Amino acid sequence: MKLIEELWWILDNDDKSIEDDEKYRRNIEFVHSLGLKCDCVGWSVLKLSDPRADEILSAIDQFCKTNGWKARGVYTRDYIDYESDWYELIPEVFKDSTVCDYEEVKSEQGGKTKAYILRAYHEMKASVKWDYWHYCVPERFRNACIRYNITDVDFCWAKDKGKYEAEQYFQLYANQQIPTISVVEEIDVEDKEKAEALGGYLPKIVNVFYKLQQVTVPSCYLESDMPKCSIAHAYTTRTYEMFGKTYTNRKKDVFLIHKDFAEVLLREKALPSSALRPALIVKEVPGGYILDKTVVKDRPLASFMAQRNAEYEKFKLVPRPIYAVSEKEALKLLRNAKKERKDDFQKALPKALSTSVAETEYAPMLPYYLITNGGFLSDEYELFSYKDACAENAVFFDELQAEELLEEKPNGMVIGKCPDGDKILFCKNGSVIRFSHEEPVVIEEWGSLAQFIADTVNE
Repeated sequence: MKLIEELWWILDNDDKSIEDDEKYRRNIEFVHSLGLKCDCVGWSVLKLSDPRADEILSAIDQFCKTNGWKARGVYTRDYIDYESDWYELIPEVFKDSTVCDYEEVKSEQGGKTKAYILRAYHEMKASVKWDYWHYCVPERFRNACIRYNITDVDFCWAKDKGKYEAEQYFQLYANQQIPTISVVEEIDVEDKEKAEALGGYLPKIVNVFYKLQQVTVPSCYLESDMPKCSIAHAYTTRTYEMFGKTYTNRKKDVFLIHKDFAEVLLREKALPSSALRPALIVKEVPGGYILDKTVVKDRPLASFMAQRNAEYEKFKLVPRPIYAVSEKEALKLLRNAKKERKDDFQKALPKALSTSVAETEYAPMLPYYLITNGGFLSDEYELFSYKDACAENAVFFDELQAEELLEEKPNGMVIGKCPDGDKILFCKNGSVIRFSHEEPVVIEEWGSLAQFIADTVNE
């Protein structure tokens, strides 16, 4: 198991005689003096695996003491390269336009809860989704559970109000509860003992920084608490007082899937691998953690869920038109994105070069290159410039020749990449695929170039 730590940091100065622009300038100047990059006001990220991490933290400390500044930060910890018998289910956030309404219905716990109404065709990629409150799974996930007689969860159809054909979604409710979660409560620079117990770079950080806005540390689960099932749920809440009333908010809400069934879901293509993260299963509560008791989450009455699911069966019998994004629509979305996020996109391909591009296999890309010759469609998808695409394409297929066990190689050309190293290919059949950097497999697919552009720009 390998510990990964990251620190986002910035310097503050309370001297009101110094203009904000001057503070930003000095902040940026100091960051650059450390050989680091930052944003326009001075926020910088320090990967604490950097061999210079101690040196940089000491330089920040010395600068603050010498010049009367203070360091503020956000600390994140994660673990990689470990195996587990359980996986956390990692949802993606619904697009803003997907959840269009909801019904407020009676819950089994005696209160009220929400039953979603969606425009499901807005979700071009079938995966686990949520809006930070309720998990929804695609019907392929539900169907796999039914085929394998998994009774650990129940499903309630999220009614589809959209006019186009789309994979349907179901709200997910648990029948198997994990009784506790080991968590790290809020920590600030005064919590020296807790920082020491958690270890890593936290002890040094709390001695240098005057404020930690957020500390994110993975939750753990006691081995003795894990039920004998395929899917389990853990849910904790926080109550607080405001204006004389008591309110309850979600703290943790996570589904865990046993590795045996996780392998089934991956094999059945009911989930992408990105939706699963190995869970930290421990024999005892780690230092710096506390044991938080879980509660049962509100769920609709069984009679309501049965009614919704019966509506789904009738709904599926009615054919609907296929939603297809036109090139015109995709180009309009790309123009608007470039207008709103100018720094994320390159200049258009010079028209003088368009004739030569039109004579290559990249000809279908030309309308898009004439808007932007490369750029970031979203945080997850980068479109290469024509020149970079050609170079990356040659390297990709040279490397692919070494994949002796790959029976069928992708038939297309590289047009972009993802931050994790996955490549984006435009295929000869008109589809676009995301090809994994870890193993030679397709992990995502769009029906057309226009749909790829529309989907990624709208992320």
